[in-house]
Amino acid sequence: MDTHCFDIAPHVSDIVANRSLKDSLMVKLQTQRVPQRISVTDLISLKRAYFRRKHPEIVPPLERQQLMWAGTGFHDIFGSIVSSEEYIEQFVEFEGVVGRIDIFETVPVEVKTTTNLSEDADLRLKRPSYVEQLGIYCSMVDVDRGKIVVYQRGTPLELSAPLLVFNLKFSDLEAIKKEMIRRRDLLQEAIASDDPRKLPKCPWYDMRCEYSSVCDCEKSSIPTSYEIRDMVTDIVQDKETTQRFITKLLEQHPVELLRLNAIVFPRKTYFARLQQQDVIDEEDISSEEAERQLTSMDQQGFHRVLLHNILQYSTNGNVQRIPVNIAGIKDRILLYNGIPTIVRVSRLKSIVERDQLPVVCSHYFLRLGFECAIGNNPNSRLILYYHNIRQEDAKLMVYDVTFRKLDSLKAEIQRRADLLYGVTKLDELPKCPSWMCNRCEYARQCGC
Repeated sequence: MDTHCFDIAPHVSDIVANRSLKDSLMVKLQTQRVPQRISVTDLISLKRAYFRRKHPEIVPPLERQQLMWAGTGFHDIFGSIVSSEEYIEQFVEFEGVVGRIDIFETVPVEVKTTTNLSEDADLRLKRPSYVEQLGIYCSMVDVDRGKIVVYQRGTPLELSAPLLVFNLKFSDLEAIKKEMIRRRDLLQEAIASDDPRKLPKCPWYDMRCEYSSVCDCEKSSIPTSYEIRDMVTDIVQDKETTQRFITKLLEQHPVELLRLNAIVFPRKTYFARLQQQDVIDEEDISSEEAERQLTSMDQQGFHRVLLHNILQYSTNGNVQRIPVNIAGIKDRILLYNGIPTIVRVSRLKSIVERDQLPVVCSHYFLRLGFECAIGNNPNSRLILYYHNIRQEDAKLMVYDVTFRKLDSLKAEIQRRADLLYGVTKLDELPKCPSWMCNRCEYARQCGC
């Protein structure tokens, strides 16, 4: 057998587009839950908070939700790397207003994702909502200082560093608390009276807001409120914390056990293991390395939230994760309705014809095929989300995939695991998919 290639396509016996399940999952993505309590985020944009409650049928388009999902997922991964469990996602409450501080060890730390924010930008002018949110959190925990961490998604390195940290100091926490209560009361009164006219204009009223068809911002004479922003006395860049965070992000943690993706991408696994032996020199960290790691975290975070949004709210208890242990590989397989299921995000700009999927997306089918072989179940499911397709009906595709020759797939699992445990030459390892070469950090060493 050619060690450089394993063709999964002959092992695929059938691919069926499952429209019923697709429609069911799309309903989950396009359903918005009505908040039960007033949050810190509500106080940043009172009018938006009002219309979200009064018009739950209006849901942001998936294009916009994608940014929110990526931001949420990035927060989770970033916090878990630079801090620890006892300090991340800290719930706080004050006078009926609730919120979650991204990281709270000694001072509140808010993590934000954005684009086009230069290193010398004045947060007061460019991102006043960031400043206001942090100010509210600082007042809720009676700490007059805090930090804002900004990850700049997709910003060219020549324009700005990918990660910025700012230290902020607020002058009067009691005044911020009074402003919080004033805004809370305004929102509660508007909700109770079904009248939003006393609420200030939304900061996003002219930026394709999804509530523009029902909102009165265009006619409102009450300006957007930035009283809390004006209570910040000092904003300075914190380069020391920035460097410390980047160093933590790039730290390699040894992995003794193989997981399933390791045998889907064996060469990448091989080089990642070699890299774990290197000691990071803080003086030698490049912006490119940091940007690559942050981009990877952004994509992982998006995938994590998408998976949660699609499957976590299943009302029938259909989601299971079962442990597997084969050929030294330890992992978990996700079962949805009793069959192996993977959720993947494609960056392609058009839908792949189903008969071409095992060729164009061979790595998805390798993973599915290996899971089927492990469970001795020929049936599986691929849930594919097209990130870059604008048409909402086309963004999510669900395929029921059937495999043949499970014994052959199981033998390939064993072969790849043996190679990774005992590899002596790179050429012995199967190559990764060709599309990965241009973006792989190991391309120069690998020579794929």
